[in-house]
Amino acid sequence: MIKGLIFFSLMAPAFVLAQGAVEVENKSYWMCRYRKEVRTIRVHVDSEGMCSTFYSKFGSEKMIGSGRHLESCNKFLENVRTNLEKSNWACKDITNTRMTASTPAEKPRE
Repeated sequence: MIKGLIFFSLMAPAFVLAQGAVEVENKSYWMCRYRKEVRTIRVHVDSEGMCSTFYSKFGSEKMIGSGRHLESCNKFLENVRTNLEKSNWACKDITNTRMTASTPAEKPRE
């Protein structure tokens, strides 16, 4: 009984955190590093089949291109990655890495 209570009290915070997170699926995701600085480039396809390419630097992510075909968005990604690598950035494909993102809190019902 005591072991069960200890287990539940330790697992409850993880359960609450898991409910407020959603898995983010990207078609392509690259992380580039130069010294202590990190930048990311990713391609996301929405539920309607439109793709968007996002680039993050200095902690801020911006959409740098979008299109109807995945090849278009991959070209945006490749252009940025190539430019970074020419400037001695080390880029790594992290597409298969599992990531989660917080979802906005729901408004309480009245």
